[in-house]
Amino acid sequence: MLTKAKRYLAHRRKMGFALAVEGDLLLDFARFADRVAPRQALTTALVLQWASRPPTTQRIYHAARYAVVRGFARYCAALQPQTEVPPPLFLGSVFKRRTPHIFSTEEIRVILRRAEALSARVTPLRPRTYAALIALAACTGLRRCELIRLGVDDLDVAAGCLKVPRSKFSPPRVIPLHPTTVRALQRYRQIRLRTYPMTNPFFAGQKGRPLQGVSVDWTLRKLVRGIIPNGDRPSVRFVDLRHSFATHLVAHWSRQRRPISHHLLLLARYLGHQNFRSTWWYVSCDPDSLAAASAQFQSYHAQRHHTPS
Repeated sequence: MLTKAKRYLAHRRKMGFALAVEGDLLLDFARFADRVAPRQALTTALVLQWASRPPTTQRIYHAARYAVVRGFARYCAALQPQTEVPPPLFLGSVFKRRTPHIFSTEEIRVILRRAEALSARVTPLRPRTYAALIALAACTGLRRCELIRLGVDDLDVAAGCLKVPRSKFSPPRVIPLHPTTVRALQRYRQIRLRTYPMTNPFFAGQKGRPLQGVSVDWTLRKLVRGIIPNGDRPSVRFVDLRHSFATHLVAHWSRQRRPISHHLLLLARYLGHQNFRSTWWYVSCDPDSLAAASAQFQSYHAQRHHTPS
């Protein structure tokens, strides 16, 4: 089994799959199979026996181990007809969304005050850069990678919009900005160009070079100290600014009497989502918004189907 597993991993890696963690797990399974059932075909019972072993009793961990072997089983089935391909989701789903932290308006204000008080020893622009970066993330929901890849020419003051570069599965897009956001970004850009006139990144780090994602995350952890997470994670993340932006918008729309479907489609495009399933996550993590939207729909449904006596 170990020889087959190595061949399978080599084949998959030639196709561009890294399979770092998955590869180690599969090799562990192959060694287990050679020890427990040497020279025997792969079976569902064997996979379950391996996947359900300690060191943990967490269901999602066992489900992930089980899922790793399924692809390998399909490969083995083409070579050895006696192979059993384990059915999908037998141990449950390996994917579980954890509720994000949703920032309050006051928490955002606290973070911005702390950003403005950051040390300017490394670069004089650091306090202004992080205040502008976090403020823009909070009021647009842009991804961290999109923010740090912005160039100085991506802000169009006359049109009041921002050109967002391609990222993840999102094509480049242009998003409108509130006039107050445009003015704040324009002020920052003027200072930024006076400080580092020969470099392109909109949010400049040391010597005008692009900010690094690791540095942004490290700085945010410093800025959010004392803020107690209200989600399922033990700490607050930069992406929670994106979740907060979308969740607060959805909450606001859901309390209005007008239909929100058009707003949600616009939000999906604004956030750079390719399909609405990604945007739905921002709705589902706010129970109050769900309840308000449900009540709105029930009222609409009753009006549509009411027949006068």
